[in-house]
Amino acid sequence: MCGFFASNNPKVGEHHLEAIKSRVNFRGPDGESGLIEHAGWKLYHARLAIIAPNPKYNQPYLDKNGSMLVFNGEILNFKALAAKYNIQENDSDTHVLSLLLNKKGFDLNELEGFFAFVRVNSDGQLTHCARDRFGVKPLNYHCEDKKFYTISSEASIISDIFSLSYNPESIEEYKIFRAPIFQGSFFKGINAVKPGSCLISGRYFNSLSYVTSDYLNQNNLILKTHEAIKQSITSRMIADVPVGLLYSGGIDSNLINDICEDDLVKFTGGFEGDYDVMHAKKNEKLSNIIEVSNQDFIERFDKMIKLRKEPLSVPNEVILSFLAGEWSKRGGKVLLSGEAADELFAGYDRIYKWAFQKQKFDTKEFLEYYAYSKFEEISQDILDKTNEFFEKLDGLSPFEKTRQFFIKIHLPVLFRRLDFSLMYAGVEGREPLASSMMFKIAMQANPKFLFHKNVGKFPLREIISKTQGEDFAFAEKVGFPVDLSKIFRNSKSNSRYTNYDIWRKENLRRISL
Repeated sequence: MCGFFASNNPKVGEHHLEAIKSRVNFRGPDGESGLIEHAGWKLYHARLAIIAPNPKYNQPYLDKNGSMLVFNGEILNFKALAAKYNIQENDSDTHVLSLLLNKKGFDLNELEGFFAFVRVNSDGQLTHCARDRFGVKPLNYHCEDKKFYTISSEASIISDIFSLSYNPESIEEYKIFRAPIFQGSFFKGINAVKPGSCLISGRYFNSLSYVTSDYLNQNNLILKTHEAIKQSITSRMIADVPVGLLYSGGIDSNLINDICEDDLVKFTGGFEGDYDVMHAKKNEKLSNIIEVSNQDFIERFDKMIKLRKEPLSVPNEVILSFLAGEWSKRGGKVLLSGEAADELFAGYDRIYKWAFQKQKFDTKEFLEYYAYSKFEEISQDILDKTNEFFEKLDGLSPFEKTRQFFIKIHLPVLFRRLDFSLMYAGVEGREPLASSMMFKIAMQANPKFLFHKNVGKFPLREIISKTQGEDFAFAEKVGFPVDLSKIFRNSKSNSRYTNYDIWRKENLRRISL
């Protein structure tokens, strides 16, 4: 887990080093490289050492062929890939990845994990600028004259160097979706490499190719789901540092905890009286409950926005940073999380049930369920982009169209907020339920098998019901229940707004918009 920067733009030089450090180093507190020059490029890497902490694998990593790699994330199956491609030295995923990119026949689809990386060969050619299949790790870029690239884990440093202003269209998308889902970033001239894509060679992973009507029967679905969860957790426990768990009152983190047989150090938090806090207090084995005061919340909120230079998506981002900070103080560097189950297994009950019941997809109705603004407030441009997205899914059922939106559009937003919140404290987030194994099983689930007792995620709920009981397993999803008008008291008018209105207003105010 790391932060990096790479540029072949002649405007970028040593005089930008301190600025790069100020925007990137929080992602890698274990060491920084300085600005390394290589074949016309300047590369920088800040490392959080999780696997193979040996300094010889520090980055930028130069291989024997003269190619240089900067890499953020983890390749969890690197030992298996090393064996397949006859790579003898297999104690570092960085080293193995560097060699794999030289191997004839190697396909990026073979990588299991979460990653973003840039590779430049000895001639200064950008051979790879790739991002994992679900967009767990951020990868932002700016291009001048179609040949000068500046690439980074954080868009903020690119905007600083080139004095790029906020994109008004991105801000409009934020108001509606809590993120610039079509624009790529909050800044003019900065885009994001799409999940499952390489900037150079294009898309290597397409979730559409896994859509099928050859569904598993209900019993096999439950059995295979259970096995996939266990395998996914095992793969995400690979680390040379302690691993903990983000624990909540929901079924996903409890499912991970059950399968780990309560062996993980667990962290939960929120405000006094929150559902998650109250649920955690019932667990005798959980002592790491972080209750955040209103003032602490606001102070951390201000710091996170200043560092990120972007609005935050949801209030829970701030809470997560406190949990990660506590784990970091104890020497922990990895936290497991239950993200992606809702997206893959129809956990957003209202919108997924609507989609399942529809015979014909209706974009307006979808937005009325998904957007955070009234349909009348959505611009024609955003509506056109949303229609364009769904038109490319012609032939799919309304349910599958909705799920593809959550996979392609919603998940990267979800992962961005988790990644930043944890990395703010120098902790890596891992999501076992977002593995390729879980994705493939979910795509083989008949939609009608995903709903039971008026809620989605039936396979996951059925599994956890065996240990936690049906009342817990089939309880409805609980959101962020805190009255934000009690936290942000800077304006008496806050009492007239919804929680989301207050959150949006306070975020935009802090970036002076």
